[in-house]
Amino acid sequence: MISSDLTQNTKTAIKTAIGQLNYVLSKVDDEQQTENVLLQLKAVQAILTKTTFELLDDTYRKALAEKISSAYQNCPGNCGNEEIIERLRKLFPDFALEEVPEKLKEAQEIENQLKKYLENNLDSPHPLD
Repeated sequence: MISSDLTQNTKTAIKTAIGQLNYVLSKVDDEQQTENVLLQLKAVQAILTKTTFELLDDTYRKALAEKISSAYQNCPGNCGNEEIIERLRKLFPDFALEEVPEKLKEAQEIENQLKKYLENNLDSPHPLD
């Protein structure tokens, strides 16, 4: 779920980019506006790049944080993934954005292993369901 602040910022950024693109569309045939057209295109590109990274950062980092937290809380100390969970937990703030999707997959794999472990080793319902 995307936060309402980020949703509003994303909408504002998209509307700004649309406005700039409409300007570009209206001036693209005017040779005297070439410099302005290029400037506006670069501005649109920057807005879209920034917005994309903000969405990825919010969505993936939040999901990864939840997976790491869940794994950390649900590993009973002998689940076989303690070192990986602890490494992910300690390194989480330092992950580069491009690393986050891969780390999220790793955290998901650990969560799946924990579910299997808990199903095989506990009689009571486990907290991951």
